[in-house]
Amino acid sequence: MRLGAWLLLLPLGCGPVQASREPHELPETFAGSRAGQQAGARPTSPQAVPPSFGVDEQVESAVSPGGRFRVHFSRVGLNAVPPGDADGNGVPDAVDVVGRAYERVADFYVGLGFLLPRDDASVGADNGGDGLFDVYLVDFAGRADGAFRLDGCESVDQKCAGHMLQENDFAGYDYPSFEEAVSILASHEFFHAVQAAYRPGLGSVASEGTAVWASERFDATLDDLEQFTSSYLSRTDRSLVLDPTGPAASFSYGAGVFFQYLGERFGDRVILAMWQESLVAPTAPWAILLDTVLRREWGADFDTAFAEFSQWNLSTGARARVEQGYARGGGYDGLAPSARTLPTEEADVRVTTASTRYFTVPGGSAEVLATYVLKAGEDPAKLHLLVAAVTDTAVLHVSRAEGTGALSAKVDASDASEVIIAVVDGRHEGVGRYGTLCLTADPAGAPCVDVTPEPEDPEDDDGGCSAAPSGLGWAALVLALLALSARPERARVPARARPTGTGAGTPPARS
Repeated sequence: MRLGAWLLLLPLGCGPVQASREPHELPETFAGSRAGQQAGARPTSPQAVPPSFGVDEQVESAVSPGGRFRVHFSRVGLNAVPPGDADGNGVPDAVDVVGRAYERVADFYVGLGFLLPRDDASVGADNGGDGLFDVYLVDFAGRADGAFRLDGCESVDQKCAGHMLQENDFAGYDYPSFEEAVSILASHEFFHAVQAAYRPGLGSVASEGTAVWASERFDATLDDLEQFTSSYLSRTDRSLVLDPTGPAASFSYGAGVFFQYLGERFGDRVILAMWQESLVAPTAPWAILLDTVLRREWGADFDTAFAEFSQWNLSTGARARVEQGYARGGGYDGLAPSARTLPTEEADVRVTTASTRYFTVPGGSAEVLATYVLKAGEDPAKLHLLVAAVTDTAVLHVSRAEGTGALSAKVDASDASEVIIAVVDGRHEGVGRYGTLCLTADPAGAPCVDVTPEPEDPEDDDGGCSAAPSGLGWAALVLALLALSARPERARVPARARPTGTGAGTPPARS
């Protein structure tokens, strides 16, 4: 890896927990990608931006076994591939590995119902020599390890063609082997080409998130999803429907865990349907596309799916259980909830669209109660409250509350080492909103609910005539009662409304 690349990877200041693997592509907006559609953009052109082949490099190519791909490479120079040729066919084994991997990936995505990328015969002279899909093996110098580049679109930002750049040798990267690196890159980057056959401008969360899902779906033994989960699960307070920028770019890759939830919960078709819908509604954001297909085909919506996703995330890492969520959640990094003490009453707790705030308090109490009350005037729609009793290795009980009023949920925490509380915002558009979060283990619910003191018992007496007022006493009592009845009644200060709406929560059976 070059010194410049190492400098680029040095941490600067504070930021979100980073994934153990760097993003595959350099952050690039769709507008920037479209601006790159120009003559000479291919890495074989002298005018190409890096990574590219040098003017003195001899670039060769080989067609993949299935005839869909042309792999471009060099044997000498900065971009040289490993030279081994064990089968003696005259093509470096590394190039053969790439060609076979892309063929397997293409067959798999076709089997799921996705479109293949459009051919580049219409691009012009600089199209790799023919209409085959082109893969260029170049040195990324550790700054990334692959990129899909657009060449042109049949209509405005739809039905686009492009080509692939992929790291030439993966020297200095953290992949277990060259073969595994190629499988991850081929399955991830080629899915960007598949996306381009629909509508490539849905944003980085949809683009990178579904590409990470696709790689996992292609081969669950590949570790790309697992490597990136921390980038989402450590920052669930970020909105899933807003694309990150700068150092937080890996959040979009971590968002693959949301699309993994969708695929496991509703089936592969939900991802396919979202991309198909992007052609029908060419300006709609991805979350609206998803909401549309969930309502139409599954009787669900974005809100209910996101709330359930937030519950599945409780069962990750050491607490993973297949019956409570992901099939392979034990390989995901667990949540990073914010610690609080009991009791806690915290004002101005903010949640924003498609986000979840997780908190944790000590367990061991007979009961832990949580309430969340929005500030007056805030939109009360699509808000959820989860309270989960957990140990280090299991989720024991979950209570859920939802509705348009104040939310309240409680859970038996006597056998729990801690209790995790989640405030979930299931909207896919809107602005942040604020409320008061209250957590308590007090049997009466204080300070989260107003507690009315029990009336004091009157002192015991013997009763009988000796306890009755005398004649004068009766007169005084009657006069006092008349005086009280004549006074105007003082308005009572209403007690704080007690939130309602709690119920046990377990994920519905997967279809």
